[in-house]
Amino acid sequence: MNPSQAPADTQDPVIPIGVLAQKVGLSVSAVRKYENEGFILAHRTKSGHRLFSYEDIARVQNLQHLIQDLGLNTEGIRRMQALLPCWGLLPCDEQKRERCPAYRDSTRPCWMIKGLDCAPQGNECRRCVVYRFGSLCIQDIKRLLHEQRELDTAVAMRELLQRLRSVRQEGNEHAGGVV
Repeated sequence: MNPSQAPADTQDPVIPIGVLAQKVGLSVSAVRKYENEGFILAHRTKSGHRLFSYEDIARVQNLQHLIQDLGLNTEGIRRMQALLPCWGLLPCDEQKRERCPAYRDSTRPCWMIKGLDCAPQGNECRRCVVYRFGSLCIQDIKRLLHEQRELDTAVAMRELLQRLRSVRQEGNEHAGGVV
C-alpha cells in the first residue's frame, strides 16, 4: 500500500517509521524516543520493522503540541495520561479494578504497564479505546470533568471521547478522508 493513501481503517499499522517522521516533521530518532517513552506503540513486522497507523500521526502531533506549545515535559505528559480512567471505559468490575496495577499506578497509563488482564496477548493496547483516543484528549480532561461534576469520571471520559471522535470525523471530511 502506498503510505500517502489512507487505509479504510486508520488504526491499521501501514506507515514505516521514516514516513511517520517525515509527516510530523521529526527525525526518526525522535519518533523512536516517543516509542521508547511509551507514548506510541509500534507494530513490529516479522522482520522487526516498525509500522505505525494514521492515528499515530495525530498522536505524535498532539505530543509535539503538548511539549512545544504547552511546555509540558515527557514525565508531565506520562502522569497526565496515567489519570485516564481506563477502568471506566472498559468492562472492569470493582474487584478486578482493585487488583489492577493500572488503577493503582499514578505514574504510567495502562498501556505502559505489562501483564494487565485487559490486554491478553501481544500488542492489543494499540486497538484499545484508552490508548487510541485517551492520549489525544488529555489536555481537556480537567475542563470536561469540571463541566460534568454531577457525572462520574467514566461518563465524563466517554463524553470527551465522543467529542474527540466528532472533531476527528469533521477533520477527516475536510481533509478528504486522510487523518
